[in-house]
Amino acid sequence: MRGPMFDFGAYRGRGDLEAERNEIISVDNSGWASKYVMRLRIPTLVGPGTFRDETVFGVDLDRADYPLAEPVTWLISEPIPWSPHFQRSSPICIGSEFWLARKGHVTLGELIIHVAMMLNWDEKGRGPGYVGWNEEAIKYHADHYHGRALNPDLVYPALPGWLYGDTPDPGPDFEIVDRRSIEW
Repeated sequence: MRGPMFDFGAYRGRGDLEAERNEIISVDNSGWASKYVMRLRIPTLVGPGTFRDETVFGVDLDRADYPLAEPVTWLISEPIPWSPHFQRSSPICIGSEFWLARKGHVTLGELIIHVAMMLNWDEKGRGPGYVGWNEEAIKYHADHYHGRALNPDLVYPALPGWLYGDTPDPGPDFEIVDRRSIEW
């Protein structure tokens, strides 16, 4: 999934995540990863007619009842996406119909795709009267986009087919690459 639209860093502790130090980059240490910095490069509204190209958020899997309960999430980048699902100093409103209804059968990859869709205003509506954390943004979107995604042609990151049983599992035939040496 890592590529021009999505990147991440994995960490053992919240302090390392916040300082973006001691990133876990080897398979030998991957079992210690429970905190992630996620970077989605998807243009999203940050105000009426104003866009930001990247949104950075954190994910912490260290919580009671995970994976039955959704992970702790929070926004790192500024400005905050102008949407009913994002609010300063609050968790991302993932939605009970996304996480709880699946009883914890959600991968982090699926969470990333879901947040990408929320940033692009490309998700199933929650019905009339829903205002979330930003009624003004909902009204603006309805008036200017008429229920359509901000970018209807956006192709989201894809999970491998073997995850869903669509193709044979290729086994652990992958390579961990130190992303700090890659030029994006």
